[in-house]
Amino acid sequence: MNIHQIDNKLLEKHPVGSSCNINCLHIKINDFKPIVKEIEINISDTSWINNLDEISKKVFKANAEKTINKIVNDIIAKVSSDVNTDIGEYIVSYAAQHSLEVNFSHKKIPLAELLKEKISGNPGFDFHSISSTNYLIFGEAKFSIDSTPRSEALTQIEKFINNKDNGELLWLQPFLDDTTKTNIINDEKGYAAAFSFNGANIITILNNALDSTPIAEIIKHKELYLIAVELC
Repeated sequence: MNIHQIDNKLLEKHPVGSSCNINCLHIKINDFKPIVKEIEINISDTSWINNLDEISKKVFKANAEKTINKIVNDIIAKVSSDVNTDIGEYIVSYAAQHSLEVNFSHKKIPLAELLKEKISGNPGFDFHSISSTNYLIFGEAKFSIDSTPRSEALTQIEKFINNKDNGELLWLQPFLDDTTKTNIINDEKGYAAAFSFNGANIITILNNALDSTPIAEIIKHKELYLIAVELC
C-alpha cells in the first residue's frame, strides 16, 4: 500500500477562507490479496474489547462475534482472483483508516459493523477515527469496480451530518477520551470521504470533489479527508 499526500497548492478548487483542515490522499494498492488478509486479521482481533467497561464488553462481544463470522466466512472466504463489490468497500475502509493512522496519527476505532447490532451492512458511517487534535472523524467508504464514486461518498456524508453521526454516538462513546467527548458535545467533529479511484488524473478528481455541492456543508466542520483508493 503506497500512500501519497497531495499538496493542497496543486488543487485550484481548494476552498478559500475555510477554517476546515482539508487533507487529500491518493492510495495505490498493487496487490489486494495481502490487504484482504490484513483485513481478516484486523477484524478477527477482538482484543480491543478487553479495554472497555463491563457493559460495553458484553454488548460488543455479542455483536462483534456474529459480524466477524459473516465477514470472514461469507465475504473474505469467497474472494478469488478479482476484487468484487462486497470486499471492495472493506478494502477502501481499511486503506482509509490505515492511512489516517499512519499519515496523521489518528487513533482507529473498530470497524463500524463490529459495534452495531446488525450482522452485516450498516445504515450509517463505515469507519471512524479520532484525530490528533481530538476530533471524532466519521468516515464514509464507496467502492465501484469501474468508476470513481467520490460524489456518492460526499453526498452521503452531507445527508448524514447531524443525523446518522449523532445517532452513532452511544456506540462510539466507550472509545472516546474526555477531550473528544467535549468536542463532540460542542459539535466539533470531522469527516472522511474514501472512494475507489478509476481515472486518469487524481488532481482532476480531487478538484471535482472540492468543487461539488456537498463540500459547502461538510467544510463547516473541523476536518475533512478526501481519500482516493486505487487498485492497480
